Amino acid sequence: MQRWCAGLLLCLALATGAAQEDEAGKANRLIHEGKKLDALPLYEDLAKAHPEEWLYAERLADCLGAKALQTDDPAEAKALRTRQRDEAKRAVALGDPNAFVQMMANADPDQPIEWKGAGAAGELLKQAEKAFTAGDFDGAMAKYVEAAAADPKLYEAPLYAGDTALRQKDLNTAAKWFAQATAIDPDRETAYRYWGDAIVQLGSDPAVAKGKFIDAVVAEPYNKLAWQGLQQWAQSHQAMLVPPKIERPAGPVTDPNKPNNITINIDPSAGKEKNDPKTAVWLGYSMARAAYQMETFKKDFPDAKEYRHTLKEEDSSLTTTIAIAREMKIKPGKLDESLRTLIDLNDAGMLDCWILINAADQGIAQDYDAYRKEHRQQLHDYIAKYIVHGGPM
Repeated sequence: MQRWCAGLLLCLALATGAAQEDEAGKANRLIHEGKKLDALPLYEDLAKAHPEEWLYAERLADCLGAKALQTDDPAEAKALRTRQRDEAKRAVALGDPNAFVQMMANADPDQPIEWKGAGAAGELLKQAEKAFTAGDFDGAMAKYVEAAAADPKLYEAPLYAGDTALRQKDLNTAAKWFAQATAIDPDRETAYRYWGDAIVQLGSDPAVAKGKFIDAVVAEPYNKLAWQGLQQWAQSHQAMLVPPKIERPAGPVTDPNKPNNITINIDPSAGKEKNDPKTAVWLGYSMARAAYQMETFKKDFPDAKEYRHTLKEEDSSLTTTIAIAREMKIKPGKLDESLRTLIDLNDAGMLDCWILINAADQGIAQDYDAYRKEHRQQLHDYIAKYIVHGGPM
């Protein structure tokens, strides 16, 4: 079973009669106290009474997953995981926006989560999870601590210890364990996101929380869950996530039967206005990409079996675009928004960050890990300055 951070469960009371309001309020309180087994029958009732409400389907799925951890009967556990998946699918169909619910909906009931910890550490983690889902946080913490000691490389042990400390409203202890998890694997988003959520829930510095949520995105920018913490933070702090906008022509197209035959795409309506330089500038971008594909790719990636779109190609083509605009001595007022933004990002040293975070396709994404290894702080600063607008400084 996948664990979900408490902060991702949205607070919402939806009911029509007084009795239903009481049941919804009690269920909401229990879920936030971590008493999912006690909340389960209430969400069974609420989901049945309000089949159109995605929140009740979401929470029913989460409670069913918790109950699956409590049973030693494999058939019963699978049946519970199957119901968990089906309720999560129903929540998604009803409009549930949470990425973790999509993960529950895609889970395979035949493949329960198995942790990497072998032997004693893995067994201790299972015992800790049982205690946690039963609401025994003291017992869970003791087992997580034992699991962390038994296998210092087991990421989930300090991660869940930190989440348990959050349930106990102990931010300092939570921060200690989340820091340990990020040290084990700085390129997983979960501990950063949980850490930010702990700071928010326990009323500490919102700017520090923002930093942790940004760290989660830097760790895994192509994971929707990584963005969810930052999005929720922005919604709660009068901020917006708006990336720089640069509209580029579609990339060149290679004829599979004639590798040296490349078709360049550019908007035929661009540049019709008198003295509009946009066509010539962006034609340079398209030609630069075509030249890279035909000549430079093999030099930069001699071991590649086939062409892919790369960070090097996109950086080279966009810097060529900037050079053309400057050679043409185009006045700033004549530049379109995309070119102005492109030049600003390049001058700030943030062009590659924009390419990797906001303009990556499957090919470019393969270059992210190597770039992050050398430029983690730069990626963090890019998101903080160019994507997050407003909110506490």
